[in-house]
Amino acid sequence: MPYIIFGILSLFSVSLIFNNNLWFDEAYTLSLIQHNFSKIIEILKTDMHPPFYFLSLKVFCMIFGYSIPVTKVFSVIGYVATLSLGLTIVKKHFDNTTSIIYMLTVGAVPMSLYFSVQQRSYQWCIFFVTLSFIEALLFIEKHKTHHCVIFVTASLFSAYNHLYAMLAVGIIFAFINIYAIFKDRKLLKAIIISDISMVVGYIPWIIPLLNQTKSAAGNFWLKGVEPLSLIVFASGIIVSALILAKKENRKLPIIFGIICVLSIQVIGLFITIFIRPFYIARYCNVILGIFALTVAFGTRNIKVKAKQIICICLSILSIGCVVVTGIFEYNPSMKNFFNRFDKVTSSSDTFIYSDSAFGIMSYYYPKNTHICTYYESWFSAFDNVRYINKKKINSKINSSNTVWFVKNTLTKTPKYLKKNYKLKSVDTFKCGNRQIILKNPCEFVLAGISTYVSNFNFALLWCIPRQ
Repeated sequence: MPYIIFGILSLFSVSLIFNNNLWFDEAYTLSLIQHNFSKIIEILKTDMHPPFYFLSLKVFCMIFGYSIPVTKVFSVIGYVATLSLGLTIVKKHFDNTTSIIYMLTVGAVPMSLYFSVQQRSYQWCIFFVTLSFIEALLFIEKHKTHHCVIFVTASLFSAYNHLYAMLAVGIIFAFINIYAIFKDRKLLKAIIISDISMVVGYIPWIIPLLNQTKSAAGNFWLKGVEPLSLIVFASGIIVSALILAKKENRKLPIIFGIICVLSIQVIGLFITIFIRPFYIARYCNVILGIFALTVAFGTRNIKVKAKQIICICLSILSIGCVVVTGIFEYNPSMKNFFNRFDKVTSSSDTFIYSDSAFGIMSYYYPKNTHICTYYESWFSAFDNVRYINKKKINSKINSSNTVWFVKNTLTKTPKYLKKNYKLKSVDTFKCGNRQIILKNPCEFVLAGISTYVSNFNFALLWCIPRQ
């Protein structure tokens, strides 16, 4: 049965890769990996991302080609690897039922399949953080050196993938250090060596990390507490309470798992509420595998019939997730839009942006001129986007070219554009999890762009020079 579940859930993810839809963050990924390795690292030093995922994806694309489906496959491999932990380590050291519930929970979490095809680091973070947790737990219980080595290695890969993955393994390290000091001093020597190895291994990225943190403290895009992050946190507390309500579940593996699941959210929300908005719900997905294991451990002491009901419910949720994610991934409106828009645009057209709306259009229309009127250092990932001061925009654009202005609909249309152009509309389409509106040959509005974490509404306006 575990092998059948593994195969079906893996196929669910594979079935979602055959499309060319993407959103801004994915466009950033695809643009970034076009650079050489040293340039990728240089750009990432000015952004909030460690380099491992992007460098690995570049190597993968150098072998298999640069395309949207190929980059989705790379994330799918991470998802399959996460499932395979249940089929291998979990099954070996625990039991079949724990393995099955772990895999079904991974498949049933609403955004699990979504991240399995995202061209972002989240899915590989989930794999490495889960592996780190499992090996740390096995090391505590069995005192075997190879578990410690794998734990440290997986932790380093996690830290080099995402800042919140680094926080997750930091919590794991803190737990096992405290456990060793108060419960099992025989582990202290190995754990101290592990601590030193982790610090030494991360030294190459310490300075960029400090610079990134300093920059984010005053310039991070998030403006407040995301309601969904509070909902996810409340859900985690409820699930944890239900598990701990059974006395038999108050043991090391479950307590360890619950601490990891809740701590990363507590820390993220605390920083966001009291210091600086810096946390949204999708960041806690790095501990999705730990959550799945905690649920699996929490069902070990219930009756067989209850386990069967849980497995059926999780299976239904998994099927629901693949259906909903499939509808989202295979939304045809983007393809339909390009079929229409290609008829009214040419490679000589110019696109202007005053916010982060530039990523999607600059990816799909790489030969066109793309101009941003504001600047961030990480924009250098987009080779075909250049910065021009808004005061000089009119003098820098060839008046004989068709000009399009693309913006988030929440962004006010700049006065410098209103002064120099009349703006008209074109058509509509959905871009991945975002909806775009265009009405006639003039205004192209990307509206209703929404992921489970954020809503983006974009507009593309045909700029007609004023006489």
